[in-house]
Formats: sequence, C-alpha cells, structure tokens
Amino acid sequence: MPARSQRSPFRRLAVGVTAVLLLLVGLVFLAPGGPTDAWLVRSSYDVTLRFDRPPTNAAINSPVVIVYLDRDSYLREERDPQELWDRRLHAALVRRLTKAGARAVVFDIVFAEPGLDPQADRELADAIRRNGRVILAAELNDWRRQTGQTADLSARSPVLPYEPLRTAAAGWGLASLRVDDDYAVRRYFPGYLEQQQPSLTWAAAQRLHLEAEVNPNARSGDGWVRYSGPPLSIPNVSYSAALRPDEVSDSFFRERIVLVGARPMVSGFPDRRDEYRSPWPVPGRGTPFMPAVEVHATQMANLAQNNFLRRPERWIEVLILAVLAFGLPALLFRFRPLPAAGVALLLEVALLGTVAWAFTLGWWAPWLLVGLIQIPGALGGSVLFHSAEWYRQRRQLEAARQEAEAKIREQAALLDKAQDAIFVRDLNGRVSYINAAAERLFGWPAAEWMDGRAAESVFALDPDKIAEAEILSATEGEWLGELELVTRDGSRRTVQSRWTLIRDAAGKAHSRLLINTDITEKKRLEAQFLRSQRMEIIGTLAGGMAHDLNSALAPVLMGIQLIRRETTDPETQRLLAVMETNTYRGADMVRQVLLFSRGAMDERQSIDLRTLLREVERIVGQSFPSNVAVSLLAPRDLWPVWGNPTQLHQVLLNLCVNARDAMPRGGELSLSADNVQLDSAESAQIPDGRAGDFVMLLVADTGEGIAPEILPRLFEPFFTTKPTGQGTGLGLATVARIVTAHGGFWNVRSEVDVGTTFEIYLPRLSTEPPAPADATEHEAPRGRGEGILVLEDDRAVAELLTQALRDQGYQPFLACNPAEAVDLARTHASQLSAVLLDATLAEEFAVSGTQWRQQLPQAAVFVMSETEDSTSETAVNADGLLVKPFGLPELFRRLAEILARRRR
Repeated sequence: MPARSQRSPFRRLAVGVTAVLLLLVGLVFLAPGGPTDAWLVRSSYDVTLRFDRPPTNAAINSPVVIVYLDRDSYLREERDPQELWDRRLHAALVRRLTKAGARAVVFDIVFAEPGLDPQADRELADAIRRNGRVILAAELNDWRRQTGQTADLSARSPVLPYEPLRTAAAGWGLASLRVDDDYAVRRYFPGYLEQQQPSLTWAAAQRLHLEAEVNPNARSGDGWVRYSGPPLSIPNVSYSAALRPDEVSDSFFRERIVLVGARPMVSGFPDRRDEYRSPWPVPGRGTPFMPAVEVHATQMANLAQNNFLRRPERWIEVLILAVLAFGLPALLFRFRPLPAAGVALLLEVALLGTVAWAFTLGWWAPWLLVGLIQIPGALGGSVLFHSAEWYRQRRQLEAARQEAEAKIREQAALLDKAQDAIFVRDLNGRVSYINAAAERLFGWPAAEWMDGRAAESVFALDPDKIAEAEILSATEGEWLGELELVTRDGSRRTVQSRWTLIRDAAGKAHSRLLINTDITEKKRLEAQFLRSQRMEIIGTLAGGMAHDLNSALAPVLMGIQLIRRETTDPETQRLLAVMETNTYRGADMVRQVLLFSRGAMDERQSIDLRTLLREVERIVGQSFPSNVAVSLLAPRDLWPVWGNPTQLHQVLLNLCVNARDAMPRGGELSLSADNVQLDSAESAQIPDGRAGDFVMLLVADTGEGIAPEILPRLFEPFFTTKPTGQGTGLGLATVARIVTAHGGFWNVRSEVDVGTTFEIYLPRLSTEPPAPADATEHEAPRGRGEGILVLEDDRAVAELLTQALRDQGYQPFLACNPAEAVDLARTHASQLSAVLLDATLAEEFAVSGTQWRQQLPQAAVFVMSETEDSTSETAVNADGLLVKPFGLPELFRRLAEILARRRR
C-alpha cells in the first residue's frame, strides 16, 4: 500500500497533463478558421459518407430523376455538339413530361438569348406555359468561381432567361453552387434570398411548397448535402430516350421532379466542364467527377425529402471532446500497455459505431477524426506512464549495466586505435565484436556484422580457405595466411590474416580472434613491378627479333623490286607483286612489334579524330563481313588531339578487328567520339584516370563479351583467347603502348553474351599548332650519273642496293666498313652527290671521318635504319632516314628530290 500511495499522485498528475494536452489538441483542430479547420471538416464529411448505405429501393423511390443531354442524344438526333440544341426538342420534351404527369421540370440549361428559330422559341414557351411547373436557370457572370467563402454579390445582377420563356415559366433560379476550393460541393446554396435571387433548387422548392422550404438550415445555407451515392446514382435517362415513350414509360416521370441538364462530353475536351469532384469515392477509380445537374438533383432530393445532413453546434462538439479528453486517460491509465491497447481498440470501434448511428439520424460530426486521434493519444500517455514506472524499477540494474559497458568501451577504444581489422567470431561463425578499422576497411557497420549479414558477404569469396583456417586454428590454436575478402561495395581486398583460438578459464574454446592486415596495395605494387619487368624483358626480346627481321626483309624486298624492273612476263609480274605485298605486310608486323617494344613515336601533329574515324569506318565497312553493322557518331565540334595519326589509326583498327572476331555470327559495331570533362570523382572510377579535358574514343560491339577473370590480363603481350594461329596477342598490348605514349588512358566494360565497350581517353589539344606543309608526290626521274657512296656491312643489301642504283642511272661506290668509306669519300669527293649510311656504322663513320663533311659539303646524307627512332641520324647530321626494309621507289624519289634541291 505505501508504494501504491506514492504512485497515485504521479498517476493523477500524468492523467491530468494528458487530458489537458488532448483537449488542447481537439480545440486546435476544431478552432474556426484554424490551420486544420477546413481540412478537418471536409475530411470528416467525406469519411462520414462511407457510413451511408442507401436502401436498395432508393433509386425506385427517388423523388428526382435526371434527363441527360449527352453525346448519345446528339448522335441519335443527328445534331452537331458544337451547336445549340434545337428548342423544338426542348418543347417536345416538356410536352412529354406534362403528359407523363411529372411533378415539376427544372432546366439546368440557361436560355439567356433568343434561339435561332423564333418559331421554336414560341413552341417552347407554349409548352412551358401549358405545363405550369417549369423552373428555368439563370446564372451569374462568375458563378463558376463561387467557393465556400462566398463574397458579397448583392450588387451583381444575374443573367436571366429569355423574357418570353421566363414569363411562361413558373419561376427561375440561379444555377450556382457553393463549391469548395477542392472543387467539391458539400454545403447547400439557397441563393441570395434577400435580393430575390433564389437558387435553382430553392425556386423549385418554393413552387412545389416543399416542407424543407422553411428549414432554417437550408434557408441559411448551413445545410450539408447528403449524397445518395457515387456519380450517376440518381435515376437518369438520355434526352433522346426521354423523347420516345416506347423507350421510357410515363411511370418513370410520374410524380417526380425532372431535372434536365447536360452530361459533359469529357472525351471531346482537354478540361473538365460542368463537373465537380464527388466526395463519394468509387473503389478502383479514386475520386470521380459528378455532373453539375446531378449535384442540383441531389440537393433537390434533399429538399424534397428534408434529409439534409446536420452538424452539432460548436459548444456541443467542444463538450464531447472535453469528455473524451478527460475520460480516456482516466480509463486507459488503469491498464498495462497490452490490455490498454485492447481497450483502446474497442473504444475506436465504439466511436465509429456511434458516428454511424448518428448519421442514420442525419447528424455528422467533424470531431470524429479528433476523437479517433485522442484515443491513441491517451493510449500513448498510458504506455509512457507505465514505461516510466518500469524504468524507475530497473534504474539500478541499468546503472550497473552501463558501468560494465563503459569498461568494455574503454577496452574497445584501445582496439579501435589499431590499423588492423580485428574480429571476434564464435565457433559458429557469428561475429561478436569488430573494431573501427574493420568497419572502415569493409564498409559494413557493426550492427550488420552482429546479425551475420556482413560476415556472410565478406567471407564468401573463398570458402575452402576459410574452412582451412577454421580447422587449423581449432587444432593447432593459430593459423596465418592470406585471404581474399569482399567489401560492401563488391571490391576485393587482400589481407594478411592471423586466426587465434580463444579459450575460457576452464580451457574450453569459445571464439576466435581474427587480426587482418590490408596488403591489397602492397600486392598491387608487387604485381605492377613484376609486370613491368616482364614487359621490359618481352620488349627487349621483341625489339631484337624485329631488328633482325628488318635486316632480313630488306634484301628480299629490294630483290623482288629489281626483278620486277627486269621482267615483262605478266605471270611473273603478278607473282612478284604478291611477294612484294606480303613482304610489306611482314614489315608492318615488324614495325608493330618495334612500336610495342620501344614505344617509339613518329612525328606528331594535330589530329581531327572525326576524319580518322570516317577513314576507319570506310575500311571496316569494305573489309568486314556483311553481317556486321557499322555505325559512326561524332560531333562536329570534337576537340583536336596531338599525336601520330598512323598509330591512332592502328589503335582503332586493332579494336575493330577484335570486335569483329568477337561477333562470328554478326552483330553491331559502334564507333563514336565525344568531348568529356572528367572531375576527380569521375576519373577515380577509371583505372589510371585523371581529371581534365579529354576526347573519348568508343568502340563497342554486341559480341560474346569477356569473362571477368580474363579482363586483368587483357593488355598483356602475347596473351590471346583466340585459337592457335588466329592471334598474335600483340593487338591490345600495342593499343595500350600507343595510348600511354599519347598521354591517354583507357577503360573496358564487358558483359558475357552482351558485348564489350572500349573507351580510349586522349588529352585535348588546347592550342592548335601550325599545320605542316603539304608534301606533293612526284615520280622519281632517273639519275644523271651522280656518285652515291653506300656504306653497308650486309653483303646482300649492299649488292642489291648498288645494282638498283646503277640501273637507275647513278654511279654507286660501295664500302663495307667506315674506314673504306672515308677513303672513298676522300678519293671521289668531286663525284659524290649523296651518301647512304647503315645506322649501325653511321656513328663510327662520323667519328672516323671527321673531315668528310668538309670534303663533301655538297653531298646529301641518308641513314638506313631498322627502326624509326635511330639516334644515328642526329649523329651524322643526316638529311633523312630510310627505315628498312624500304622500297626502291621511295629511295629513288627521295634521292631525286634532295639532288634537285641541291642543284638549285
């Protein structure tokens, strides 16, 4: 009892505070003109309509029916919807309704002007007069803009019906409605009665002497419309059907008020016309629209049946909310949370039942939603009260727990300072602790490690290695090795991992301590270093082989060309042409190997990549199979780049050939280029990428794609996935060397059975260099007996070269070593016009013959080299470089050009 007495004041205080808060909430929600007043009233009105279930015979007993002037009527009567309805038909309808015994006819159609046919107007006026119970519609100029906050319209005059028709009618009324700003009609609009301007339905009620005419709520505009259902719930017929007794019997209209109006033909207009949102939703259709004439008909039915909805006065609603605000906490605070929730649910059901019962009596309550909020509010207060009681009882235990956790956090803080990722896993693999370094390394927060999701993902890459670590650490107490682990973003990390078995005081194993050191970067640098060494060795080997091959190809090419000059047999010429072509092809292959091995660069220039792409597109289109569709896309304002067009041409061709080979059954090959500006975040997503302005070349195919495990080796020299004899393995390695030499980088994206995309990024040329002068090709003339000194230690090349020069009209002097060349230069100085030097002997010749330039000032000097980057050309101050194997036409042309210039 003492404990109970101590808690009682606290409970009474909690009940009082909760009650006051709930009452304040209710008053704020219901405050007139407050921020939630309009929303609350409308929402509760719309919700209340859900409780209204009209009887099944409501349509049969309805005092109101509607005649719709709709699209079907226009079609059946063969009328143009854009023109006025023929008033003869209106007259026919009035006569039909008079004969059928309709209680009244209300037109929701404004006849403000004379019709096109005066005779039709007279017929309509006569029919209206004979009926004696026809109400016509008038309108205000801005009736469509009426809202719930109606303005003072006393100074405004309505647009009345055409005078002959108005005189014949029993009365007229405004076809205006009280429209809320959500375009729904909820409250009744009787018109401006003080100015003798009743609404259309109020005018009809006056003519029919309906009981609701004296209803103070309806007269003052405080009546709330009671809808009988969703749109088209009121009995209705088409205008054309109403004209035909064989389709609609007289009994349909007898003793009923008939409203005639248009049903909007929405499909013919981009907007809603003469429609309002229905507060009554239709399942699956949301909130539909209701024709204006049906809104008038609903209000007419409310007047006829005197069943407008009523709302309690404000002081009654406030009283109800006060009772709920103080009664609910007093009741719910007596129960613990779970039973209190059950009681609150029962109260919600009871409140809804009360509202439903009140609605059957014609009452609706905006306080419904507030009451539904107050009940959970009181329940929340009860839960908070009992939670505070529970907290007070457990406070001492919580303090002890916090002290223990503080010690644990202190120890964990020491581990968080470590750079290694540290885990503690139990023998079932569940993680019970990780340090901050592990969270940073793998990207998973501690909570997801504890529930097992993170560990399952991180250790999923190599289950066999994990099993080995678990077994050896369990049997030997420790395991040390390397593991491949996966981070949250899917990237792989290589760690040096040490697993140590942890035992309790009794010696029983209960968990493992895992200390993981990230060695990913170390492994990457090691692999890069080994790859660089391997590339250097392969490059040196390839360069030496290419040098020897060029030396071997030089005499072959010269010999073929010499024989072609001597023979006239067509078949022999054809065979020699084939041999010459293949020799040049072999020389190109050797040049590619040299390019790969040395990264040599020819003369660079500004390059328009659009022109280069079009050339590649032309070659590919002519040489690739017809089942490979080639497309090109490049903007006109593509930035220029600085480089070697031949080598970039080779890059594109190599990529296109690979794309073709990846599509043996055909596909699409896309070539494109674009200007790109990479920031630091974007460049970080590309291997070796950097920020700046670049031109991106893109080669994409729809071929077989590249397996993920092959991508890392894609640019290794001599690595190929093609069958033996179909690939050298140097294509992509050459691409990599050329792009790197041009200061660029690349990215590869591929998906198996979808295709591959190569992206080449080349630096933008910010300043356009001067264009080189165009070279004009001329056919080389024969020599005039000029002396040519040839220094060549390869006997085959020397013999063929001297023979060719002699046949071309020159006088060759052959030297096989530098000393012999110096002697010949001294002896025949006056006869020598040019010197051909082998690159391997050029530097020695320059040193040995220091005076030869003075003795031969008029002689042109050419260096013959197996490579394009020979330094011997500079050593002897040569006039040009001839790359072996070179063709005789090239030699003769260049000799003729230089000798012609010297003679001038």
